[in-house]
Amino acid sequence: MPLVELPNGQSAVIANRDEISERVSRSISRAFLRAAGSASALTALGFDETDPGTWGVYAQLSEDDLRNLDDYQAELIVGLVRQWTLGDLPTKESVLDLPKATFEALSLACSTEFSKTSVDTEPAIDPLVPTAASPN
Repeated sequence: MPLVELPNGQSAVIANRDEISERVSRSISRAFLRAAGSASALTALGFDETDPGTWGVYAQLSEDDLRNLDDYQAELIVGLVRQWTLGDLPTKESVLDLPKATFEALSLACSTEFSKTSVDTEPAIDPLVPTAASPN
């Protein structure tokens, strides 16, 4: 499990992508899809993160879209943090009480871990290739 260094000398241990349950993975994936839809709406309104002149379009997003963008980060943190030096583990309610720098550091680390893909190291078996156990 990766160790995440946090501001103010704090730290957290997050689960590897392969260690989380299917339930947690689905919950995070659903939150991601909702956030992606809201990000698409933001882009359609003309948002360009490199152009501060377009940042005002955030005001045109619905409350649901804004919540979707925020909830993905919280879902990641709640789903992946296994231990930390900050007391009780985060819940969907308490995670928003974290200091901003801590929340952002955890969100980035959890997002990076969750977006990793599992690599299948088993060789693919081609049913058309004869093996020692198959008749010729």
